Amino acid sequence: MSKITSLYKIDKNFSDTRLDRFIKMEVSKIPQALIEKYIRKKKILVNKKKIKSSYKLITDDIVEIYFKPNIENTIKLKKITDNFNDLKILSKKIIFECEDYIILNKPAGISSQGGLKVKKNLIDILNSKNQKFYMVHRLDSDTVGLMIFAKNREFAKKFSNLFQTHQIKKKYYAIINGCINKNKGEIISKEFKNGKNTISKTLFEVKSKSKRYSLLDIELLTGRKHQIRKQFFDLKYPIAGDYKYGDKINTINLCLCSYFLEFKYKGEIKRYKISIPKFMQNFFYNS
Repeated sequence: MSKITSLYKIDKNFSDTRLDRFIKMEVSKIPQALIEKYIRKKKILVNKKKIKSSYKLITDDIVEIYFKPNIENTIKLKKITDNFNDLKILSKKIIFECEDYIILNKPAGISSQGGLKVKKNLIDILNSKNQKFYMVHRLDSDTVGLMIFAKNREFAKKFSNLFQTHQIKKKYYAIINGCINKNKGEIISKEFKNGKNTISKTLFEVKSKSKRYSLLDIELLTGRKHQIRKQFFDLKYPIAGDYKYGDKINTINLCLCSYFLEFKYKGEIKRYKISIPKFMQNFFYNS
C-alpha cells in the first residue's frame, strides 16, 4: 500500500455524511468515478477497512487517504490567500454571532456561493480561515442585507428545514419604478416548472411614494428564485436598478434589501433588523 497522505477523524459536524460527499467537501473535489476507483484500490479507507462510497460516517470514524490531492486543492489554497483581505472586510459586516450561527449584512456584488462565472463568493471568503460555515439560504449577487450562516452541520440542517417549511420570516425593502396603485396587497403568481405547478406568494405595503418611484415593505411567504424581482416585473413595476427584469434606465445598484429575519432558536424568538441602506434612501428621496 502507498504512503498515507491525509488522515481525518470524524466529528459531530460530519456524522451521518456519506463518505463520497465527505471526500468532495473536505479532501478534494474529484469526480465520483475517481472516488469509486480509489475505494476499489484501497486508497480511501475508513477505520482501516475498504468501504462503500455510500457509507454514512459516524463520530470518531477515521478516514485514511492514500492519494495526493489534485490541482483543485492547489487552486483552493490560492483562493484562500486571495480571500483573506475580503474576510477582513466581511467580518465587519457580521451583526450577530453565537455558537451556532452568524447574521451577516451582505454587501452588493458578491455571490452567495461559487459558480462558473463567479470570481468570489461569500462562503469561500468566510471559510478562508480555520472555521467552517454552512450556507442555509441565498441572496442574489446584487441584493444586499441579512443572511444566516450556520457554524455547524447540526444547525445547517435545522435552518435549512426552517426555510423549507417557511418558519423563518423574511422581509425586504424595495424601490420600484412607478407609483403602484394599491397601498398594500398580496401577489400570487403561478409557474409550471419541472413538470409541476409552483405558487409564489408575496405581501407588500407602500411606505412612501414619489413622482416616479414607490418604496415598499415586502414579506416573502414563499422563497422562489428571483421571486420579488419577477413578480414586480410582471406587474410592470420593475425594481430600480434591476436591468435583468425591466429597468433599462437607472444605473444604480439593485434597490432590494433583506432587512428583517425572525425565527425560533432554542425555544426563543430571535429577530434581526437593519435600516434601509443609504444608497436606497439617497436614490428615493433625491429622484
